[in-house]
Amino acid sequence: MAIDRSRMYQLPWTPTDNPGGWVQVTDAGDLTGPGGSREKANGHAPLAQVEADVLAVRRLTNCDRIAIAGGEPLLHPRILEVVEFIARQGLKPLLLTDGERLTPDLARDFRTAGLARFQFHVDSAMERPGWGGKNEAEMNELRQHFADLVWEAGGMQCGFTITVYRSTLPYLPHVLEWCRANLHKVQHVALVAFRAIPLSDDWEYQVDGRTVDASALARGTAEPDRLAVTTEQMYEELRDHDRGFRASAYLPGTAAPQTTKFLVAHHVGSPTRAYGYLGPRAVEALQVAHHFWAGRWVDFPRRARVGRKVFLLAAVDPVVRRALKRFARAVLKNPRRALQGIWIQSISLQQPYEMLDGKANLCGGCPDMMAWQGGLIPSCRLDEHRRFGGPLVPVPRRAAARTELG
Repeated sequence: MAIDRSRMYQLPWTPTDNPGGWVQVTDAGDLTGPGGSREKANGHAPLAQVEADVLAVRRLTNCDRIAIAGGEPLLHPRILEVVEFIARQGLKPLLLTDGERLTPDLARDFRTAGLARFQFHVDSAMERPGWGGKNEAEMNELRQHFADLVWEAGGMQCGFTITVYRSTLPYLPHVLEWCRANLHKVQHVALVAFRAIPLSDDWEYQVDGRTVDASALARGTAEPDRLAVTTEQMYEELRDHDRGFRASAYLPGTAAPQTTKFLVAHHVGSPTRAYGYLGPRAVEALQVAHHFWAGRWVDFPRRARVGRKVFLLAAVDPVVRRALKRFARAVLKNPRRALQGIWIQSISLQQPYEMLDGKANLCGGCPDMMAWQGGLIPSCRLDEHRRFGGPLVPVPRRAAARTELG
């Protein structure tokens, strides 16, 4: 299915005026899986280094939130102090975790520290004890456990990241239905197409003109069919299940602008039902208003329970007007629904960094930039910089051979 981007809002983010920052606190992990690989090199970063990286990425990106990444951040012995430091800077700390080590008491400690959102990586390809052989629909049981845990701790948002493979595409409608059933407990779900560095006899990789062994990276693969899932295919799978599902905003690719690297839909609803979506005009109005008042773009609102005031956007957005009409009809049938809270839940479809036609195709306006040696790099290319000293450049082997021969 071709995505009609002319009817969507292109998010105005740039590398230096961007709502999202990223800091890696450790490369140690406790689970394995093809969608979450990271080179093991340095272990836990010292707290002073993490704090310096936070300040640098805030200064360089004008960010609204900072993702705390690993490895597994819950392994870092001073992770609560990291969260506290980010919160003191007036930024939203977002913790990327597999959740294996999270307990109700620890969740409450994170709430006290100022955590804005947990983002759990849960999918069927992860080698998680007790969950082997489960399909993506069955993994909703584990997602429900984490959603309930965060809800009971209170004061924090909950999100999930799911790596999508060709074999798991048919299960996406089950994930969407689960999301709607938990609209008040789950504020964000990221469906991320699996990507890795393609390894083949036709291409080699260079850094600053020297050939490097890309197979040494944890995220290299000689199976090109595994890299074929796109945002269009994920969107088609969801739309085939629900013709009403609609995205409102996107980011294009850098080397291939026709690719849709980041596509986002926003549910609007209550704990008992979804009323509709935010449309492109509503998303644009919210982004522009936040930038006008706060001086920066917004990644996610501090409070996902936005209340009935969200329907004021019906004045500028016909998509929200349709949601308002559904809400009004629901209230007429049952007036108690007027007392229920109204939440926003985002569903993003992502086609990450990839090599296309000999070029690195990144997300235009990448919301996951990180500080590196005084500058900025996309967090997805960290392993290349750490191992090889710079980003990989694909070169056809014949051209590389001609260069070597002079």
